[in-house]
Amino acid sequence: MPDGAPKQRLFTVFNCNPPASATSLERFEAAGGVRLPHEYREVLAHTNGGEGFIGSYYVILWKAEELVSLNKSYEVALNAPGLFLFGSDGGGDAFGFDLRAVAPPVVSVPFVGMDLGLVSVLAADMESFLEGLGSKHDSIETGRTPNQTVNRYRGMEIFEVKPLLLGGDPVDPSNKTALTREQHVQAVRYWNKIIRELRASNPPPSRV
Repeated sequence: MPDGAPKQRLFTVFNCNPPASATSLERFEAAGGVRLPHEYREVLAHTNGGEGFIGSYYVILWKAEELVSLNKSYEVALNAPGLFLFGSDGGGDAFGFDLRAVAPPVVSVPFVGMDLGLVSVLAADMESFLEGLGSKHDSIETGRTPNQTVNRYRGMEIFEVKPLLLGGDPVDPSNKTALTREQHVQAVRYWNKIIRELRASNPPPSRV
């Protein structure tokens, strides 16, 4: 992603953090054992995480310093080995890279019920992912400006009280709550443990 205007255009209503330093990125890669895609390093050098709208899509990007700890906290290696998460849509789906591929694409996977079988490929790389989001300009939320919407739930994840995989209603407002990052981690771990146990006790039929 070239420097300058394109980044400014994509992050117009996105609350950017100060850029990540080259030192912090090197420390992350040394600690995590992960070599970040070039396009993603460029994003972190522009904004070290942040939160807001890109086009009409709400995006939460984690800081470089949080990447290793949050991937461990969400038990990504246990639930979806080979994925490396870098953020979310703030409403149930995580964004990450599929490191099983030689050229890791950007993918999404639900936090609750996280499993390699539920991975969706979003874009070939980070630049294509962000450009794709930025090309969408649907109505964000009737009666609110983007910044008002961002400020209302900044730092929070919208969470289904009863997970959709277990029959929760996706449109019932009473089935949704806003959680802090710490609360969200605990809720995701709790439900994923239950779902892993259910999957283990009811394995899919073998194919002949």
